[in-house]
Amino acid sequence: MKFSFAPRTDKRQLYLGYTILFVFIAACLYCPYLIAGKTLIWDTDAFNQHLPLLAQYRQLVWHWLLHPFSSPNFWSFSWGLGTDTFQVFSYYTIGDVFAYIALLFPAAKITLAYQLTIVLRMYCVGLAFVYFAQHLPFRKLVIWGGAATYLVNSYLLYANVAQPFFTTTFIIFPLIIIQIERVLQGRSAWPLTLVFIWMLINNYYLAFILGVGAIIYLFLRVITFYRHQLDYGRTLWKLAFATVTSLLVSAVMLIPEIIAVRSSTRIGSAFANGLTTYPQYYYVLLAKQLINGDDWDFMYWSALGMASVIVVALVYVYRHAKRYPLITISLGASLLMMLIPAVGALFNGGMSPSNRWTLLIYLPLATSIMILLEHLTKIDRATLKWMIGISLVYLVAVVATYMFKNDDDLFVPVIFLLLSLLIAGAAYYQAVAHPLNWMIGLILLNVGFNAIYAALPFNGSFANQMLTKGEYQQIAKQRYGGLDKSLSRSLTYRISTISNNQTTGQEKTYNDLTSGLASISSYFSLQNQYLGLFSQRLGNSQYETNIPLQQVDDRTVLNNFLGVKYIFAQTTTDDDTKVPSGYFVDQTTEPTINYDQGQSSDATKTSDLKTTQTVRYTTKNAFPLLYWQNTYISPATYRHLSATAKERALASGVVVNSSAAKKWTTGMKKANLSGNVQVIATQLWNNRLQKMNGQSVTVTDPDAKYYLRLQKQTSAQQNELHLDIKSIHYQPFSMKKTLQLMADHLRETTLEPGAMINQVFTNYQNWRSLFLKGYPDMSYLLTASNKYGDETLEQPAQSKTSFFKVVTSGVLNLGAYGKHLPSQVTLTTNKLGKYRISYQLVAEQLGTKYRQEVRQIQAHGLKNLKISQNQISGNLTTSQVGILTSSIPYSSGWTATDNGKTVRLVRTNNAFIGLRLRTGHHHIVLRYHVPGLKVGIYVSLIGLLWLIISAIFTLIWRRKTIN
Repeated sequence: MKFSFAPRTDKRQLYLGYTILFVFIAACLYCPYLIAGKTLIWDTDAFNQHLPLLAQYRQLVWHWLLHPFSSPNFWSFSWGLGTDTFQVFSYYTIGDVFAYIALLFPAAKITLAYQLTIVLRMYCVGLAFVYFAQHLPFRKLVIWGGAATYLVNSYLLYANVAQPFFTTTFIIFPLIIIQIERVLQGRSAWPLTLVFIWMLINNYYLAFILGVGAIIYLFLRVITFYRHQLDYGRTLWKLAFATVTSLLVSAVMLIPEIIAVRSSTRIGSAFANGLTTYPQYYYVLLAKQLINGDDWDFMYWSALGMASVIVVALVYVYRHAKRYPLITISLGASLLMMLIPAVGALFNGGMSPSNRWTLLIYLPLATSIMILLEHLTKIDRATLKWMIGISLVYLVAVVATYMFKNDDDLFVPVIFLLLSLLIAGAAYYQAVAHPLNWMIGLILLNVGFNAIYAALPFNGSFANQMLTKGEYQQIAKQRYGGLDKSLSRSLTYRISTISNNQTTGQEKTYNDLTSGLASISSYFSLQNQYLGLFSQRLGNSQYETNIPLQQVDDRTVLNNFLGVKYIFAQTTTDDDTKVPSGYFVDQTTEPTINYDQGQSSDATKTSDLKTTQTVRYTTKNAFPLLYWQNTYISPATYRHLSATAKERALASGVVVNSSAAKKWTTGMKKANLSGNVQVIATQLWNNRLQKMNGQSVTVTDPDAKYYLRLQKQTSAQQNELHLDIKSIHYQPFSMKKTLQLMADHLRETTLEPGAMINQVFTNYQNWRSLFLKGYPDMSYLLTASNKYGDETLEQPAQSKTSFFKVVTSGVLNLGAYGKHLPSQVTLTTNKLGKYRISYQLVAEQLGTKYRQEVRQIQAHGLKNLKISQNQISGNLTTSQVGILTSSIPYSSGWTATDNGKTVRLVRTNNAFIGLRLRTGHHHIVLRYHVPGLKVGIYVSLIGLLWLIISAIFTLIWRRKTIN
């Protein structure tokens, strides 16, 4: 097809009609949420990231507008352990043009502003598509039909409320295509340059996907259409100009972002999650994704979910493949790309096989629908036969999927597919007047139903994950039951909660960006790689790439080291008694009683009933933010310590992570690590009363339990009990053997007299369940249970894209004990197979020696600590050579002065800033600068200068040409 840049005479009616169409679609998309008392705020990323960051960014921009010469604050001490705010804002908000709409609203209306931007963003998606389609030879009605299918698809039904900035890519990509066409036709490269600048500033990750998509489009378009009519030299110059200029202008964003990515936890992840092919269920279920338009539960982010007419449209386009080579080649290649995990990983920056790149194929898919609509009355007999034949084959596949997966969501899409086929046939036989109107009406019904069904909060739909009206504000005010109100916001200490314990109505509270307190848990797409290294080396079982610490599994020394002074918990919820050692009740809310749940049946008075209340715990053992240590642990010694011993050693000495560690610790004393941990002898038994080999366990019983029995049940002092798993490897059985073991288990446990087992049906059920889970795979759960609750070490499935990790070790915190240890710990797994485990049960000693070390650390804390914008300072007098260490995450952006003299910083304890101090008085000042920002500013200034000079030259040239 040829793009035309000639003005259309029906442009006003085209956009007015689209606006009316969008009102209908928006009503279907958003009214079900509102009618059901829901908001457009997702309980995960929107609740934890997008909305609170938008609120803070709005405040920051307003402050800058009122004080334009003030320096921005580039480091936040209240986001986790401390975070570069520029890196976070650049990913989520700085380049998002829609974020600036929030400036028009007062702070109290930020949730309204956020939700309005979601709707406006979607309107602009359709607007961009109409602008794209107006350059093609289609009628208004056809373009409106295409816009409806481009707007309502599985990807956008999810992303528009869950990941709003992903929606922007659906705006930018059509604009890129139009401007590439403009250049290929010998026109100006300036519009393409401006779109590229927007693409690069909007979000570097999405810019990468869009950039690759633009290159692929350019290549295919040239070889399928322009190869014999292109002025290659001039065209290459224009494309190079647009690319280089946009890169230069956006360098102020790109350079710091690239540095941030290269120093994040995402570096070093397994390519494509270790997959060479997808699990079998992926290929079996992929076909249904094409028309399952209200489905947002993507397989490896392979989202399609168009209106059902797409099947008929694709048959028509491929029947006329020579007329539409660009579409047929690009869609055919896309299908092949979706079959290979490596492709998804390459588009995802070499990480997990997240097929988010599929956002690019909605444009050719919607264009295919427009082609069908434009030629609906010109379908020939042979094409109709192909439509019927292919649709029937596809229906057989979909019905088989429906029967196999029991996916009732496919019922309505199938009906719409049959109706689409019926109208196509009616158009051929001229059985109805105005078949195009009938098809457009069917498309609107289809997309409207998809939108409504996805938004209805029933049957476990996505809408159930939206916050209720007013819930965000309520959580912001009462996140800790109001017990945080009396605490100072000095940021010289940190807070946490108990793992898996709900202090709010929402389970997914990974971030605290609203209370003004410094919670150790943080949830961002980019996290400090050294913080991830610290978490992993100490065996934190809660480690995730996006959430490296969480609640550090409630481990006492880790909480103390990170400066956690207060811990909040909710009684009568999970793990409410698993409080780290040394933390005592400081304040509680008024108790309430749930008479209907969790109460003892023999209660006779109110005092016998369990009460629910929020509790604030505090400790006297929290480490200072910065402190001096004169004892060290050599890297060689540190490497041989167990994960628990490494944790306990944080109080005994400092590890300098440098190739010149010996030089840094010259004059210091070696740390005394004796008595820090005690290994407890154990014996493993199973529930069949058999003694087991603890290093190699073959699980053949789905309900098997194992008991780790302690040989010694007393300890000399207060301690914390850890199951320290040094290494673990799981090998699943074959599908055949697993099914046999499940059948054997069923026979053994069916003890009722006269009971019969339908082995054929049971085997099918078991096989189907395992198949749909991708069995056999590497995932498993190892759970340790005791009086404090359940502790789990999880190897995620490879389908968990961004949250995939390879688990080879970990520590399970079994809780704090006094002198009396438990008699046993119960172990269970969720998968049959062979487990090779190297573990030990360790009592981390928290008695006199630990308390003395803590008191010494507190005495050596930096005095007169002052935290200001991008800076922290204090004074200290030392009697010996030592290392000033901290729990402030290390970054190349930190610089330090000691008594006004610049000194070198070093990484300590795997992840934190430190510096060597000689004997005497010290005034320490630490300053933060965004890595790469200064260079980025200089490069962008050069780019802007080049942009201005080029613009002036272009204007002069055009005037000369006109004259």
